[in-house]
Order: sequence, then structure tokens, then C-alpha cells
Amino acid sequence: MYCPVCLNDTLKLASSGVVKFSFNGKAKATSQFYYNIKTDSSAEVKEKLDHVIKDYFIYYSGFQNKDSIEEVEAFSIDFKCENKCVISVGHRLSIIGILFDKESIKESLERLAKKYQIPINLKL
Repeated sequence: MYCPVCLNDTLKLASSGVVKFSFNGKAKATSQFYYNIKTDSSAEVKEKLDHVIKDYFIYYSGFQNKDSIEEVEAFSIDFKCENKCVISVGHRLSIIGILFDKESIKESLERLAKKYQIPINLKL
């Protein structure tokens, strides 16, 4: 990936860190999970992904007037530049396609939205 500081193709996801989620720009404090590339299998990452989505959808299902979920962001600030650039905490870089693919998150969202009766109209 390209570093937002030096603009070189030198940015890599750190071997461990936190993935945070937002749904239509909103998130709970629990809308995140810790990952470790060295120890987590793809099945474990998928399970963590499902847990975060499930937790938010249980919370959101209690709302009286639910807007359709259109935008879901999965991002991290745990990236490192090979040039040792200091990446600002304001840079929220997407991990979709890096830690898990778009189809995995889309499948989880659709399955759990149906289970918890959450209207979705994804723009992934």
C-alpha cells in the first residue's frame, strides 16, 4: 500500500493490532477486535468479524426507527511504513482486502442482518 506520508508503496499492516468497525459512520466501543497475523487463522479472523457484526446488530435491532445499513468500514491505524514514517492516528486505513476479503464481510453482514432483521443496502 502507499504510505500517506512519503507516498511510496512501502506501507504494510502490522503483524498485530486492532481492527475497528463503523456502521453508517457509527460505532460502539466494542465494535473492534484484536488480530495477530502470526497466530490467527483465517477461520479465527472470520469468527472475530462475525462477533463484532453480531454484537452491533443485536444492539441496533433494539432501535425503533432503523435506517438501512449502507456503509460499513473496517479500518486500522496499525500500519507500518518501511521508511519509518510516522503515520498519524487520524489515518484510518481500510483492512478489507488485507486481513479479510470483501466477500467475507459481505456474507457475514447479509447473514446476520437477516437473523437480526436489520435492513441493509450495502455500498461496499
